Amino acid sequence: MIKTFIKTNDIRAEFDFCNDIYSITCAKVSEGNFEVEFREVKQSKTYLQLKGIHKLCEIYGVYMSEALGCKVNFENAKESLKYIIGYTRLANEDEAFAEACRQRRQQELSVGKMKLKDFQNLVAVLKAHYQVPASFKDATLKEMQELIEKVHELGRDRGWHDLVLTNQDMQSLINYYKS
Repeated sequence: MIKTFIKTNDIRAEFDFCNDIYSITCAKVSEGNFEVEFREVKQSKTYLQLKGIHKLCEIYGVYMSEALGCKVNFENAKESLKYIIGYTRLANEDEAFAEACRQRRQQELSVGKMKLKDFQNLVAVLKAHYQVPASFKDATLKEMQELIEKVHELGRDRGWHDLVLTNQDMQSLINYYKS
């Protein structure tokens, strides 16, 4: 069971939360051994904070769909955009292993089996060099502003004039990061 407390100015809610924790603790004590953990709640970014870059991903998806002649969903557009603007990170071990498995399967279909040593070397090389899309939710305000400018630049370079955020969208983003 996980109980989360978010500080508000509601004294009654705080009192009720404390009473609830006390009741649960008393019940658990009568049952036997148990463990309690207290930790700080880390607030993650929400869609409100990311809506500017997400709006650009949606617009980019429309342009991609038109260029490719087929529907490109939001997630694929977002991933493609991350690669184009260079918002990537080094793959972790699981991601490197998964990519090595994919490449091994491709080799088996075209050339033949991959030796174990070759597979292990491939995983090591991928861990050292393979880039995967980073998460927008990990971006700071400064990074987010730089990413948005890169998307705007992409739009200008390709003549996609709608691939921009309005001043209101940008101000909303800045206000959210400040709060």
